Amino acid sequence: MRRARTVLFCLLIATMNVSAQDSTPLPRAPSAKEKEQALAALTVARSTLFPMRRRVEARQLLANIAPLLAAAGDTAGAQEVLMLLPANDRDAIQSQIVEAQIRSGDLAGALQTATTISPDDAHASALLLVVEAQAKSGEFGAAMRTAGLIPSGRVESAQALLEVAQQQKLAGKRDEATQLLRRAAMAAASLMNSSGGDPNCGLSVLAQIVKTQQSLNESTEAIKTLQLAEGRVTEADEGCKFQAARYLQDDNEGRPEVLTKEVAGFRESLVSSAGASGDDDPDEVDSSSAEENAPESALELQSIPLQQPSQNGQATFTREQAQAALESLRNVRPLYLRVQAAMNAARLLAADGKAGEAEEAILLGLEAADTIQDENLRGVLLASKAQVLAAAKDWERARAAVDEIPNGQQRTAALVDIAFNATEDGHEQLALSWATVEPSPLSEASVLLSVAAALLHQPQQTSFIRWFHS
Repeated sequence: MRRARTVLFCLLIATMNVSAQDSTPLPRAPSAKEKEQALAALTVARSTLFPMRRRVEARQLLANIAPLLAAAGDTAGAQEVLMLLPANDRDAIQSQIVEAQIRSGDLAGALQTATTISPDDAHASALLLVVEAQAKSGEFGAAMRTAGLIPSGRVESAQALLEVAQQQKLAGKRDEATQLLRRAAMAAASLMNSSGGDPNCGLSVLAQIVKTQQSLNESTEAIKTLQLAEGRVTEADEGCKFQAARYLQDDNEGRPEVLTKEVAGFRESLVSSAGASGDDDPDEVDSSSAEENAPESALELQSIPLQQPSQNGQATFTREQAQAALESLRNVRPLYLRVQAAMNAARLLAADGKAGEAEEAILLGLEAADTIQDENLRGVLLASKAQVLAAAKDWERARAAVDEIPNGQQRTAALVDIAFNATEDGHEQLALSWATVEPSPLSEASVLLSVAAALLHQPQQTSFIRWFHS
């Protein structure tokens, strides 16, 4: 029994590690056909929502339509939808439009949208996004011109120079990167470091510059930048200090001794400054709350050596281990913790290609939810069952699992999720057929938006349910 519980805990730990190590793949621009299909879906969704545009739920969906229209190339249509929304909501959506245009490869459109944003903070942040995208595309001249549009007194101006320099380094333009890093350091050092809690400040930018200069073997330049940073530590707020410390972790591999000493001195000044204000070491992680909230079974097993995920972040378990974990689920108490354990185990087992075991884990969770008569947990578990079946490309049973969910909002969210997955797998017509039979206009529009987002390779924007977290 102890071994089985150890395997279960391995599964739970590995699930958290996989989640922490996941990285978003680089987006690719949608094809002309995908844009056409997405526009058709968005047109129907907009028509469906227009009569109820004054309802809060409809406005939320319309706010998602605007960036998708821009990603599909219909900037005019995006602006028309924007005008249907309250004026105080439009600026935030404009920033989302910029992000969507960048992901779809329309950098010129993104720049045009960014220049129309009025609030200073949102305007500078949007321009910085465009600079980053242009630099990553190798358009260094365009990136520098866009960087010039950001007011020099803002941290985004220094961040823009740093981003271009980092991409120049990757492109083999060492001399250009070195010179631009000097400019970025002077710009960051002249900024007011106190940022009202925002970790993106002059001090954290200087720390990033040091790290980049080190990667270029420019130790002398890195030391000069550290000296600039040390002179501004007392002006920085705690969030800024913490972020700066994160960028300069104790990784001394390949770092010259003189630079290692300078970095250590800088980090000590961060700690000393934080201690003077009564704060803890920025690198110290307070685990007390996590321990207090940990499941009892987890606490009992903390001293047991656990298997770690492989280097790519994916844990692989044998059939015997999977069955042992399932057996251990039956003994988890209290029952609500069994539900959480079942959800986490199912997620990892499904990712490991063990759909049958993942579905069995969900069934064990459903038994627990039924015992404690918690309809909300039952709905979340059924949504997870649909996700497991969708991961196995069993679309018919995934849709059937969705239809078992009694709560309307949970059901719609689960349908949105599997529609997105089905579209990504090339079954957009199947997903569209699910939308057309939805009795609720809001549900129909939500599914249509999910299909459009998948076609345009945009993040899913309309899902309300994710894997269960208590």
